[in-house]
Amino acid sequence: MNTPKITFKYIVISLIAVFLTFFLHEGAHYIMGELLGYNMWFSINRVGLAEGQNYNEEWHRQLVAMAGPLITIIQAIVFFIILKKTKNIKWYPFIFITVLMRLFAAVISGFINPNDEARVSLWLGIGKMTLPIIVSLGLIYVLINASKTLNLKWKFNIITYIVLSLGITSVVFLNQYFIK
Repeated sequence: MNTPKITFKYIVISLIAVFLTFFLHEGAHYIMGELLGYNMWFSINRVGLAEGQNYNEEWHRQLVAMAGPLITIIQAIVFFIILKKTKNIKWYPFIFITVLMRLFAAVISGFINPNDEARVSLWLGIGKMTLPIIVSLGLIYVLINASKTLNLKWKFNIITYIVLSLGITSVVFLNQYFIK
C-alpha cells in the first residue's frame, strides 16, 4: 500500500471535517434540547437555552450535555468502519478530529471549566475526569487503529494534527468574534 501524502485536497477535506464535526456535535445538543421541549439557540461552537429558560429537570440538562459527545463518538465509529472498508485516507480526518475535540474538551475540563462529559461525570458522582478520560481513550484507540489500517507515519499524523488544530482555532475564533 502506498504511503498517503498530505495534499491540498486532504487539507480541504480536513477543514471540512472540522466544521462538520462541530456542526454535528453542537447540533446534537440543540436537537436533544428541542426534543425535550426547550427553545434552544445554536452556533458553530455553542448551544444554550433561549433567554429566560431553565431546565425543568437536572437529567434534561445531562441528556443535552451528553448528546454532543455521543454523536461525536458515533461519528468516529462510522468513519472508522468506512475507512476500514475503503482504505481511503479522505476519511481519516473525520476520525482524528473527534479525538482532538474531546481531548481538548477534557483538558479544559481538568483545568478551567467542566465540559460536557465532565459535567455528566460530576452529576453521576464518579469524579469530574472519569468520563472525559474514558471517552478520550476510546477515541484514541479508534484513531490508532485507523492509523495502523492506513500505515500512517508520525510525520503524517503530526501534520494532520496541525491542520486540524488550525481548523479548531478557526471555528473558535469565528464563533467568538463573528457568530453571535
